[in-house]
Amino acid sequence: MTGSLQEKKGVYYAVIRLADETGKMHQKWTSTGIKVEGNNKRKANAFLRELLTKMEQYKTKYSKETLFVDWIDKWMEQKKYEVRTNTFEGYQLYIDTHIKPFFLPLKLTLNEVTSQHIQDYYNKKQKNGLSANSIKKHNVIIKGSLHEALKKKLIPFNPVDGATLPRPEKYIGKAYTAEQANELLKVVENDPIKPAVILALFYGLRRSEVLGLRWEDIDFKKNTLLIRNTVVKLKTTIEHEKTKSRASNRTLFIIPETRDYFVNLQRIQNENQLLMGAAYISNNHVCRWDNGEPFKPDYITKHFEIVIKKNGLPKLNFHGLRHTTGSLLLNKGLSAKQIQEYLGHEQISTTLDIYGHLDIEGKREASETLGSLLESIT
Repeated sequence: MTGSLQEKKGVYYAVIRLADETGKMHQKWTSTGIKVEGNNKRKANAFLRELLTKMEQYKTKYSKETLFVDWIDKWMEQKKYEVRTNTFEGYQLYIDTHIKPFFLPLKLTLNEVTSQHIQDYYNKKQKNGLSANSIKKHNVIIKGSLHEALKKKLIPFNPVDGATLPRPEKYIGKAYTAEQANELLKVVENDPIKPAVILALFYGLRRSEVLGLRWEDIDFKKNTLLIRNTVVKLKTTIEHEKTKSRASNRTLFIIPETRDYFVNLQRIQNENQLLMGAAYISNNHVCRWDNGEPFKPDYITKHFEIVIKKNGLPKLNFHGLRHTTGSLLLNKGLSAKQIQEYLGHEQISTTLDIYGHLDIEGKREASETLGSLLESIT
């Protein structure tokens, strides 16, 4: 196994050459996350050496007698370099909280895991109140780790294929009416969370997109707002120059009713930076404290719940503001396709699944149209 550094889009990549089970050589590209500038090559080389060491350890001989839970740990060592940090932390949480507590007492080796064992896991989790969508996320780990064992010829087939996942429930997002949304705008008038609420309510942004928005993404001359950056957190707060999907990377027009607010907000933040000088935490995020520190994901979620409860508004989580945007647009006659593009859904089926039941005006129009076409009955 050998490796080298390559440059791609201004970032160092570790390129590992390794052989598969047949002896054929393959290249594996892994982003170091280190930019090609200054003296960063030394850091990138250190990353490469650590990655090679980890992958050499992964080549340790494992057999079909290896415990299933041990194999999952080994599989996770590999995934650490293949998925985003927050995704990896999510996997680890599912493993520690759910998968290991179930499979560890069974002491099953790789060749002993059957479809029924996995089915028993699904059934128990569903009985304990876990949603079908959550169990599906656990299945990504179970199926993925066993698929890797199959590739390594440690098992003859993947037992996951013989188990049946619970049927996912249709997601119904809660949303405010226009009156409730306007009441919310009044109660956050002097609240730090106001810019986040406006971005979620007027533009339908996800929490990660709200926190990732920077002033460089807003062009007041072209009157556009570019959604291209996100901030997410499970254990670690991570900023990505990347959205949830390709469709999520979108350009929206600045809504006239919000333009003056954002122009004024930028002016106030610039004044704060001048007043505080070196004490100011310099960054370019739109949603931040007076000292320049960007809002944390947890703050947005928890403080929004406090605001809602304190002011006697109907219970709604922060993501519900995005659903409010979708439902308000739908009931004003916009098509599902228009809403899909505005909210950045990758597939129109997602838009229809979430908002199809909210098309009250559309159903009323359909009823009135049929009534005008067909003769009255008594």
